Amino acid sequence: MRVASLNTRTLPSTAALSTTASSSSTIPPTGGSYTSPYRDLFASMKSGVTSLGTDHSKLKPLAEELAETPRLDCGIPEHMLRFSTTCYGRSMLTPYTGRDEHKVTLKVAIKHIPLESELEHEVFLKIVGNRFVPEKRELRLSANQFASRIENKRHLCAMLDRIVNGTRLLAKDTLEPTE
Repeated sequence: MRVASLNTRTLPSTAALSTTASSSSTIPPTGGSYTSPYRDLFASMKSGVTSLGTDHSKLKPLAEELAETPRLDCGIPEHMLRFSTTCYGRSMLTPYTGRDEHKVTLKVAIKHIPLESELEHEVFLKIVGNRFVPEKRELRLSANQFASRIENKRHLCAMLDRIVNGTRLLAKDTLEPTE
């Protein structure tokens, strides 16, 4: 019977560490024969071409892109406006439309309305009254004046322009002393 001493113990072959690289290693040789599979990707990154094939040096700067964003006369970007309508199925009875089918509702968050001072915010809230929803911090306007959704949408945009521009004028008039 062989007795192992406390200081020396033989390890199993799976736990033994080897400092030399074996020939079956998956590490590629460090010589000049290795070619990266990503060399084309790195070359296109160096030349400035994106993965879609576009050249980023030919893209517009962000400031120019933002300047071309369509805006209302009051300064609100058009893509920040949300419109909703009601649509019923096809009706066989005259007048072939449902109730409030031409009604359009406009929703815009208060943070997208360009008001500069606290006085303008107060005047704005007085003008819009209960059309401002404080829980959602958004303004809701609706129009059912015309028999066309497009006309009602244009009317809402004009109404929003008049509200914001009127707010600015009223705030400016209250700040200036009258003679």
